Amino acid sequence: MYTSFPQGKTYVVQRGYVRLLAVGEGGKQFTRMLLGQGAIFGDLPFTPAMSMKEDSAITSGPTSIIEFHRRELEAAVHHDDVFCETLLAVYSKQLGILDRRVQWQFAVPLRRRVAMILLDLMEFGRSPCPHGEGLLMDIRMTHEELAELVGAARQVVTAILNELREDGVLSYTRAYLCVRSLTALTQVVQSKETS
Repeated sequence: MYTSFPQGKTYVVQRGYVRLLAVGEGGKQFTRMLLGQGAIFGDLPFTPAMSMKEDSAITSGPTSIIEFHRRELEAAVHHDDVFCETLLAVYSKQLGILDRRVQWQFAVPLRRRVAMILLDLMEFGRSPCPHGEGLLMDIRMTHEELAELVGAARQVVTAILNELREDGVLSYTRAYLCVRSLTALTQVVQSKETS
């Protein structure tokens, strides 16, 4: 677990997952973002200096993280076009996830938000489902942790996951979550439901 990211240090998730935590009202920690393979966090290159005193990161399952000096990454961009393109792709992916979260936080129905988070998590890692048709999500996550990411109560998120399972979109137990139909999950995200 990293607490208070040191200034000038940037971290890249080589494999596994990292939860970025923040402290809310009353000192309670909550998951602010979940990052997978290839994601970047800490003191980010080419971004304004920000206070990160209250942020911390915790690994979720077997994880490997690489530490870099921010200034070295910034210098490398000027001399290595491939590295520059890679950094832009990483930023673009993470910005897309954040942009979707901002857009739906107050305007998108909860069922669609849950589906969006699941699609975002599939971007970081998936493999063929050993339990049948579909794709296995590489991260283990409790309903409570998923509820934190979508900004809802655990019981409500559990009910939505059960609906998605009944609809044949998902299959899950405490040990795994498989997306049976990526097409059906995408259709939930793109639906125009209002409640």
